[in-house]
Amino acid sequence: MKAELSHYFIKNAWSKTLKDKNHHKPWSWADTYPIMKLNIPTLSKSSYILQGESGRNMAFSVVHLSTSGMPGELKSTVLSGHKDSHFEYLQELKIGDLIMIQDKLNSYSYSISTIKIIDKNKEKLNIRNTNELILTTCYPFNDLMIGGPLRYVVYATPI
Repeated sequence: MKAELSHYFIKNAWSKTLKDKNHHKPWSWADTYPIMKLNIPTLSKSSYILQGESGRNMAFSVVHLSTSGMPGELKSTVLSGHKDSHFEYLQELKIGDLIMIQDKLNSYSYSISTIKIIDKNKEKLNIRNTNELILTTCYPFNDLMIGGPLRYVVYATPI
């Protein structure tokens, strides 16, 4: 019930942001706020993206890696979410699928170019000086182990 209620508050804060173009906390004591909305049309799925990559924020929604760029910039935009909740649908994505991102001012479209599994102990996720979207979650899906070394990584390029 807490997760459902938080989603309602995040959605409400996002609606306020779209109206007045200012950031709004979903609840008074929050140390985060929604900065984007991600849509996957082929799956009819969407996620609100929270600022700040803390585990606490990730418990409520997908988060933006603060050292990465924002959509439209010449720097990789990295979004992360839990494999058993907010980013569970990543396993259903396919090469060529459309990903749409909306920030408070603009909308961006990306096409999935690569999907791969990496071992974080052997390969680093690189933030590059290019306009790309990277979605990450732990792997494997439907596994009880939390926080293992494997990551499911979806790369998308602008359309």
